[in-house]
Amino acid sequence: MPKIRIYLEKEIIKDQKILLDKKQMHYLKNVMRRKNGDYILAFNEQSEWECSLNFESNASLMPEKFLRSQNYIPDIWLCFSLLKTKSINNLIEKTSEIGVKKIVPLITEFSERTNLKVSRLKKISIEATEQSNSLVLPEITEVQKITDLLKNWNNERLIIFCDESGGDSIIRAKSLVMSFKKIAIFIGPIGGWSSNDKKLFKNRKIFRTSLGENILKADTAAIYSLSCIKALIE
Repeated sequence: MPKIRIYLEKEIIKDQKILLDKKQMHYLKNVMRRKNGDYILAFNEQSEWECSLNFESNASLMPEKFLRSQNYIPDIWLCFSLLKTKSINNLIEKTSEIGVKKIVPLITEFSERTNLKVSRLKKISIEATEQSNSLVLPEITEVQKITDLLKNWNNERLIIFCDESGGDSIIRAKSLVMSFKKIAIFIGPIGGWSSNDKKLFKNRKIFRTSLGENILKADTAAIYSLSCIKALIE
C-alpha cells in the first residue's frame, strides 16, 4: 500500500488529536479510499509523524509515532519573471519537489502579464511536497517588481543570474556557492532579460551563467539551475 502524506499547518504532538478539514477528509476517505483506523503520514515544516485515522463524528488524526525532524535547509531563493500560467504551474511543482526555501514571482520589462493567484500556487506546491517525501514547503511570495526586490537587496546573498545571451558554466559556481550561505537564482522572461533589467544587477555579487548551449524554456531553466545549485551544495 503506497504511503499517504498530508501537510498540516498545525503543530503535531504525540497523542493530541488533530481535526481534519472537509477537503482533507474528502481526499483521504473518498479519493484515497482510506478507512477508519488506517495509518497515514502527516507532516509540517518541523517533523513527520505516523497517524491513525478516525472518521467517526469529527474526522481527525491521532499522531502516534514520531518519524523524523527537519534537517538543514539550504537558503536558496528562486526569483522568476512571470510566465504563462501553464509554465508557472510546472515551475512551482517541480522546484517544490527538488526543494527551495522561497519562490518569488517577478514583474520585469518583458514578463508576461499573468493574473497570478498565489493561493493556487501554494496548493500545487503542497501537493508536490507531499508526493516528494520532503518536509520543505517553499514560501511563495506575492508578485513584486524586480526594481522593488533589488532596491534593498542583501549583498550577502549570491545571485545566480541565468542569461541565455552568455555566461560561465553553472558548475564553475561551486567555489562561490560554497562560500555563501544565501543564494538567489534569477530566471528571466521568454526572450531573455531586457538591457534595463540587466542594469539593475550592477554592483551586486553575481555569477552569470547561460546554462549551456541549448536555449531552455524559462520553467526548464528554473528546474535545471536549482538542481545544479543543490547538487553543488549537497
